[in-house]
Amino acid sequence: MTFDPEFMKQLAETFRVELDEKLQIITDGLLALEKNNLSETDMINTVDAIFRAAHNIKGSAYGVGIDDIGKIAHIIESLFSAAKNHSVKLDTSHINLSLEAIDKMRLAMKSFLSHSTLPFSLDDLLSRLENACLPEQNPKKTKRTVKKTASVKTKAPPAPTQVISSPEPSPTPIVEKAATKSSSKLESEKIIHVSLNNLDRISALMEKMQVTKIAIEDQYQDFNKLTEKIRQIGQLWDRYRPSFVKSTNHEPGEIISRFYEMGDNALHEIADLSYQLNKNMRIQVNELSLASNSLQEEIRMLRLIPANTLMKNMPRYVRDLAMELGREVDFKITGDEVKLDKIILEGLQDPLTHLLRNSIDHGIETSDIRVKKGKSATGHINVDIREEGDHILFKIEDDGTGIDVKKIAQHALDSNFISKAELAAMDEKSILNLIFRPGFSTKEDITAISGRGVGLDIVKTNIENLKGQVDVTTEKGVKSAFLLRVPLTLASEQGLLIHCAGQEFVLPTNSIERVLITDRKDIMEVEASQAILLDKHPIHLMMLADILQIQKHEPLPLAELPIIVIKKGALVVALVVDGIIGDREIVVKPLQAPLFGVPCVSGGTLSGSGKVIVVLNSEDIVNRAFHIVNSTRIVSKDTGKNEQKIRPHILVVDDSITTRTLEKNVLESKDYQVSVAADGKQAWEMLQKQAFALLISDIMMPEMDGLTLTKHIRKSDKLHDLPIILVTSLGTEEEKMQGLEAGANYYIIKNEFESGALLEIVEQLI
Repeated sequence: MTFDPEFMKQLAETFRVELDEKLQIITDGLLALEKNNLSETDMINTVDAIFRAAHNIKGSAYGVGIDDIGKIAHIIESLFSAAKNHSVKLDTSHINLSLEAIDKMRLAMKSFLSHSTLPFSLDDLLSRLENACLPEQNPKKTKRTVKKTASVKTKAPPAPTQVISSPEPSPTPIVEKAATKSSSKLESEKIIHVSLNNLDRISALMEKMQVTKIAIEDQYQDFNKLTEKIRQIGQLWDRYRPSFVKSTNHEPGEIISRFYEMGDNALHEIADLSYQLNKNMRIQVNELSLASNSLQEEIRMLRLIPANTLMKNMPRYVRDLAMELGREVDFKITGDEVKLDKIILEGLQDPLTHLLRNSIDHGIETSDIRVKKGKSATGHINVDIREEGDHILFKIEDDGTGIDVKKIAQHALDSNFISKAELAAMDEKSILNLIFRPGFSTKEDITAISGRGVGLDIVKTNIENLKGQVDVTTEKGVKSAFLLRVPLTLASEQGLLIHCAGQEFVLPTNSIERVLITDRKDIMEVEASQAILLDKHPIHLMMLADILQIQKHEPLPLAELPIIVIKKGALVVALVVDGIIGDREIVVKPLQAPLFGVPCVSGGTLSGSGKVIVVLNSEDIVNRAFHIVNSTRIVSKDTGKNEQKIRPHILVVDDSITTRTLEKNVLESKDYQVSVAADGKQAWEMLQKQAFALLISDIMMPEMDGLTLTKHIRKSDKLHDLPIILVTSLGTEEEKMQGLEAGANYYIIKNEFESGALLEIVEQLI
């Protein structure tokens, strides 16, 4: 019987979803068995759950025609059937082999969907699985012929449960008693799968309804203006009508009187109609608002998924990495039943993975070192998830070596991240936060695990892109903890519509502390900058136009200045704007490539008329405000003129016009003066004729490459102190060492390139 190809495609997708669920059940069970601390009943239930999950996979795989998966699942089923009948005693070798089989089933599913060959030797895997099923007293080899096929090991997503990983596991028996059939606690709950495409379409409709509601509200305001105008005309009519009536005692007057009588009646009818329309429109706006808000809330709840959807991947990841690095780790997760938006959850995956990798690689010590310190041989990593109002908190804590603040400070000085004067003014918390700077790492070894110094800055950037915050605490030699605070959802929100430099912008109200009007004479000088007093405390005062760098701004002529006070953590800044339009509901659309990462901008929203309005990123604005040193003043000094600001001149060298243009635009958005060259030879000629504050160069270029150019500069008496950043698409350790040995100050890999990171490095070097 031949089935419709479209039907078979849908059937394969259905099986893929089922396969993911069943493989997760098996993974959960294997990791639970590996702990070797289950009660007899839990052991029986766990083995039975794994057996039934493998049985289900086998039947479904053969039904869909994916025989490779069916064969693997069949032997997994046989293995745990033998364990149930206690003819095989499960140990860590069985666990490792079963986890490998799970990885291979996932690869086989991908190969089937992509119509490609298996990236591993199926016969080799099946042979090893069959040997594992043999009773211990008769461990003979099977007769299966092993084909010479390349085997690629792929790690599967881990499971949401406690796991203790040991670097050198011993084959301790896990199941020693007969198992009986019973319902398993590991069985997944009955759920209905809803296509995310459907949810996205509903979300789009909801957003359109929100925009329509905003448009109707704007029209309602216009209608109120019309009603007010009719009322004013009515007042004029009532005032002048008596004089017209008294002066019309002849026939033309009678006609005029009748005309005004008709006008009077028409005016009353218009007023009545206006009143009724006003009333009906108000009712409709209220009903639409109620329906829109209800739909929005329903959609929001529909998009919320449990945190364990993400966290179930982490125990397996921690287990494998701990074994690879020779650590013993007890990993626990609490609160993973908390629900949050799918987009938020997806955005958390990379930051959480990196922080867990950091805890194992940088934090948790090896067992012998821990014992010498008086600690338990097993390190502990805990992830605690909890709700806090409309935000979700993720706390990642380990009892490892902690973070050495003095070492951070010394490394920051040695690497020219900060000056001695800057360090002297910093408290311990500020020094600790240096670990979020681009390229900052105190670990000398560069491996596939620890990376190339690009990590915690990306964690911070990713969390802030989710409108969240990241914080760190530490106790040297005892523990470290990272706290991620993210919103429950990225739905519509309230924003303040403002005028600035002839344009309209929106500031999210959740970051606004206060809106006020300040008299110009109340502006004071504090440490060479300007400020206002707020609750008896001086608050840094800046022109929003200067922070956004959208125009050179002369001091405002107004006697009273509209000011918006915004806050990020302990940092507070007062922004001077041209005008405040009012509060409104907004639906924020995030920026897409190539605009992603534009400083101070989080996205856009539509006005009622369909006009796109830029939504500002409050956290970026606060950060930039505290990096700008009095570039423009709100109140002029005696000269009445602002000092000319010197724009640092940067030379960008790259043979790719796309890369040159991208880097030039990113730098110019920060108000740097930028010149470009297509290769090292052209750049060297330009360096002889002009003075530059910084060089950013590609490595592989015609005529003269970046390494040769760097060496020429370091040998030059005139140019040897010029700061140099090398940017390349390659990330080999050899190439990095060549660049640093040639004299580069920084080395950035293009596939890790991010505008915020580049700008921070540029600011450090200039």
